[in-house]
Amino acid sequence: MKKDKLGVNENTQETKEDDVDIGQLFVLIGKGITNFINFIIFLFKTVFEWFLLLLLFIRSNLNKMLLAALVGGCIGAIYQYVIKDVQYESSMTVEPNFGSTVQLYKNIEYYLSLVKQDDLERLASSLNISQEEAENVSWIEVEPYSNENQLLLSYKSFISELDSNAVKHIKYKTFASEQPIESFRYHIVRVTSKDKFIFKKLESPIINSVISNSYYDKVKNTAYNNLIRKKSALESSMLELDSLRNLYKQVMLAESVKENSGTNIFMSETGGGTKEVDIFDKYMVMNEELIEVNKQLTAENEVINVVSSFNAVGMKVQIWYKNFAVIGLIGGFVFMFLIISIRKLDQHLLTYKNQRSNH
Repeated sequence: MKKDKLGVNENTQETKEDDVDIGQLFVLIGKGITNFINFIIFLFKTVFEWFLLLLLFIRSNLNKMLLAALVGGCIGAIYQYVIKDVQYESSMTVEPNFGSTVQLYKNIEYYLSLVKQDDLERLASSLNISQEEAENVSWIEVEPYSNENQLLLSYKSFISELDSNAVKHIKYKTFASEQPIESFRYHIVRVTSKDKFIFKKLESPIINSVISNSYYDKVKNTAYNNLIRKKSALESSMLELDSLRNLYKQVMLAESVKENSGTNIFMSETGGGTKEVDIFDKYMVMNEELIEVNKQLTAENEVINVVSSFNAVGMKVQIWYKNFAVIGLIGGFVFMFLIISIRKLDQHLLTYKNQRSNH
């Protein structure tokens, strides 16, 4: 009996110790959660207090900052509308074929580097314009034309070729941000110039700089010849299928006029009608392929297609964040804010230094 009692006491003691350990664990977790919540509240209060101090600082010095903003805006407006040359802009949309997108981007980067270096002689030679006209070119760039629908369709097509496990690791945002320029169908070449009539002169030199690459010319000729052969083969096959269809029709009509119904049953059992349907289906498939080939012949007739040309007359550049009046307005405000902040900081540092020296 004593042994039984001792055993019961030992089990009871172990259970109590387990309860104590679990209770301490919950207490620690509760303290951790409380500390985390207190830290978040403290952080929020600190940020909010700093924000209020910033507003009070701006409020106490608002007149000075507004005056500086007004002066900066006036100076910027004088430069923008009186001193600075008027800038015009126009764009051209192109469709590169046979991988010529890379060459297009390299050529545009080269032109831009010449603009930045003021190398008017090489720029004029490259774009087939005079040096006076080259001097007017302020900027040239190229970027892919894209929209959300195109990216979604590309993403859908891409993941359709992957297994379910691989799809989980490829998010749409990652896919959209890492799209190579070659994957886009259309690209926009944008030029900024002080001469609003120069844009049409730049179109042919930009396109010809890509076409002149012998590699793309060979690829284009090979692709064109292959498409012509494929078109010819499809047309020949369609003619044969059409003749075979007509033959089946004649056979079936001849059988149908026979008085012996057993022969008709025999023809139906051999699948004469089914064969005609199969031939018709093949004919329609080939017809769809022929339509696609004709589309390719039109789209890939050139190394690079011009979807929309430069405007004959450029439009004034009217982007608000490039307007020096706006830049001067914001710059004046920020400049005065920094000056006052530095002065306040200097005063605090001097006060702190005096307090340290007194101690």
